[in-house]
Amino acid sequence: MALLLAAFVVASFQSTPAAIDPAITRADLQRTLAFLASDELQGRSTGTPEALRAAEFLAQGLARAGIAPGGDDGTYLQRVPMSQVTFKGVPKLVAWDASGAQSELVCGVDFEWSGGVPTKKRLRARAVTKDDEMMKFTDDEVALFLDGSMSDRRRWLGDGRGAGFGLIIAPGNDAAGKEPSTKPPRSSRNSTDKSALPPGSIRAHGSFLAALRAGNVKALRVECDVEVLDLPAANVIGVLRGAGTPDEPTLAEQAIAFSAHYDHIGHREPSSDPSVDSIMNGADDDASGCAAVLELAEAFGSGPKPARTLIFFFATGEEIGLVGTKWYIEHPLVPIEKTVCDLNFEMIGRPDELAGGAGKLWLTGYERSNLGPEFVARGVPVVADPRPDQNFFGRSDNYALALRGVVAQTLSSFNLHKDYHGVDDELERIDFAHMESALRAAWPAIQALGQGTLDPAWNPGGDPSKKSTPAPRKDAGK
Repeated sequence: MALLLAAFVVASFQSTPAAIDPAITRADLQRTLAFLASDELQGRSTGTPEALRAAEFLAQGLARAGIAPGGDDGTYLQRVPMSQVTFKGVPKLVAWDASGAQSELVCGVDFEWSGGVPTKKRLRARAVTKDDEMMKFTDDEVALFLDGSMSDRRRWLGDGRGAGFGLIIAPGNDAAGKEPSTKPPRSSRNSTDKSALPPGSIRAHGSFLAALRAGNVKALRVECDVEVLDLPAANVIGVLRGAGTPDEPTLAEQAIAFSAHYDHIGHREPSSDPSVDSIMNGADDDASGCAAVLELAEAFGSGPKPARTLIFFFATGEEIGLVGTKWYIEHPLVPIEKTVCDLNFEMIGRPDELAGGAGKLWLTGYERSNLGPEFVARGVPVVADPRPDQNFFGRSDNYALALRGVVAQTLSSFNLHKDYHGVDDELERIDFAHMESALRAAWPAIQALGQGTLDPAWNPGGDPSKKSTPAPRKDAGK
């Protein structure tokens, strides 16, 4: 991974500034989308070399636009910890009872693997059924059986989800599974370095579960080889520092973020038939949003200094849980409390008839803030999200920022097309005239955000950081 990141840093400084078109044009939008949605990038799955190439491309675009680096060590790259766990076989458990008798437990029958990384240490088995018992165990020589409700287990494990223990065991089914597992657990990507991965986690079934509850299991050891690799994941960040105004010089300390995610979901297993497409190119999702943000960077970069500081933010890992945005929030370029707005762009590549057709956009959480009405007052053809039942407000990168109090909403024209997360989300299906028209129409309001003449604010009851808000649906992404 270090070599890949080093190559990125070198490449990000090798781009030669060239004349750019400051106008928002379909030619520029098409050029960006043609690369990001190409088969060459294999669907831009987070943590892959192809995703890093997409990041490099976006960084070079920011450099050409005259936008300064906002990542780590003077580059456009903000490294996001990411690792992958790959099992080399089917895990099994060896258990010892009080007499020292040993037995072998079978995956798929006695237990199932839930996640995390196994240790090969022999672990003392301990049970927790109430809060005060949890306080007794704090070292990694323990296999912890948590015989409580789901809410109990979450409370006992805390945010670390069991960090420091060797194995976490949850109750499964009273009956044993019917068939031994023949395939290793699926590889998993994790939003940590390999040094900080969670411990192995299993669900116990049948007689194994009964033995745990009876206190007859005294020690356990996992037997399975795994490969753990750090992956090359990064956000791409550029910054245009604000100049304030004569009347309000402190506007320069405030930040407006324009964001989109550049990752997608990769590709399926290739078919034996080479004519069968296996790549989920993600042209609309969300190469279209990235093209919009890069166009805004060019437009701002070639104009007068904005009053507010502008952040151009391309996130990784949206499709696997807003990973890049959550990392940025903990390591922001401008303090989160000084970030007054995140305008996120998500799937604007095709018109939505429910929003009024070509050139029209909708805004997630329209009723939550003053952004929608303020945009309309400036002539932007934007409407409220026409499908509130889909909870799009809570299903993109804006949501993580909104939970921290930032006025963060998404512009989109996603029409629920059937190509979502499929192999047919291709460049050929993008309506570039629609994209150009919509972005040009939105430009006056976007400029007002940068100039400080539009002050984003939550409406009463609209700020999700101030009250309990339903969590995003499990199919976020979108």
